[in-house]
Amino acid sequence: MVPQSVKALVFCISTPTIKTRVHFYPSAGSSTGHHSIACLFTLFGKGIEKRSVLLDGGRLNQPDGVRLEDAFPHLRTEASGIFGLEIELSCQQGRIPLQSSLAAVELVSAQSTVMYMSVPFSPVGVDPSALEKAGVDGQAAAPRRQSFMGIGLQDSAFSTSLVMINSSGESVRPAISHRSGEHAVPLQVGTLAADSAMEIPLEDSLFKESVPHECVWGLARAEKVSVDANSITPETAYYLMYRDAATKRPLSVCAL
Repeated sequence: MVPQSVKALVFCISTPTIKTRVHFYPSAGSSTGHHSIACLFTLFGKGIEKRSVLLDGGRLNQPDGVRLEDAFPHLRTEASGIFGLEIELSCQQGRIPLQSSLAAVELVSAQSTVMYMSVPFSPVGVDPSALEKAGVDGQAAAPRRQSFMGIGLQDSAFSTSLVMINSSGESVRPAISHRSGEHAVPLQVGTLAADSAMEIPLEDSLFKESVPHECVWGLARAEKVSVDANSITPETAYYLMYRDAATKRPLSVCAL
């Protein structure tokens, strides 16, 4: 069975100084043609009502994008903070596998622009493991991610935070750990509420046993942060965001 809809979870920031643009590229791998693609954006998070907007006019193998406040005008006046965004791509044309589609999020401020890639798209309403075993149209299906690890950094320039997203209607308790030497130590992140996005700064205590490295700008410490495979679902996503230690301006983001 070829899924006709795929989705990916990202986070966006909307404040008086930071705005978000979302770019997406509907792709069917080696398949050619420019079939019509519908893109459904669903925004959710603290202080806002969960809302969806359908963007028409998309085409397979053609990049597209939108300023988030144009799709959700209430972001200009009603809400400020960090939010979750579900991007769902669908094609009514049969047998068009969309798992190789891409999405990128651009965090724009007057000082700089930061762009990051989303977690991989996953099928909607189809067991990904079944697709992996069966393949799509005789080709290997997109492999499930095997690595859920990132690097937390702490120095005079960087601070690191963990961003967790839950698009389901139920709360979840993610299993996340960091490595202290050779041992994995649970990271106390609490419970992630339904339809929410949460940013948790990695505290100084997390790095107290990390070996410091002398860099040209001073001492730097690094710690591995990993998400248990059982906590990765189509309704959850996890990112590490690196901010300027002084201004707290986003500098970089990577998916776990």
